[in-house]
Amino acid sequence: MRLFEAAHVFKHDWETVSLANWRKYPNEQTPHVRHVEILNQDVDPATGVLRTERLIMVRQNVPLLVRKIFGGDTSYVLEYSEVDPQKRTLVMQSQNMTYSNLLSVGEYITYTPDPENPKHTLFTQSAQLKASGALCRFANKIEDICWNRFQDNAHIGKLGLEQVVTKILAERQALMMSMTQAASG
Repeated sequence: MRLFEAAHVFKHDWETVSLANWRKYPNEQTPHVRHVEILNQDVDPATGVLRTERLIMVRQNVPLLVRKIFGGDTSYVLEYSEVDPQKRTLVMQSQNMTYSNLLSVGEYITYTPDPENPKHTLFTQSAQLKASGALCRFANKIEDICWNRFQDNAHIGKLGLEQVVTKILAERQALMMSMTQAASG
């Protein structure tokens, strides 16, 4: 079993970063994410907590031999999330559904205001990768390969989120300019 842990501070407020999270896919940084489907979503009227269940379709860049053995390069991930606007937390948990009997990948992510600078957002990410079943003989090698891929994708994901944040900030700027012009005109 391999563990992955990372933390990053986005130099943007929690509201903007958490909004960007929902608009993250599709984007040019993460073309491997092909589709995101919301399966269930509800808001607790007493607390305002938003709970969402999503199915994410991912196209993996795998060697031809692997595609032939396993019948393709598309996999599915089930994601559960909770947004608590009062506590200003976004918590996400995901688990691969495709080939999970051979390789299990569970991920846990949080977005919270950075304790050192509440105008920034602290992102934490942890994942557990475990090869099993027919892959046990090669578990260490497969887990190492997957850990490296996970690390690369985590970096790309942060770049993609920054790209979406930039787009949101530009939209806000354009809206403010439009409102100012309308008010003065």
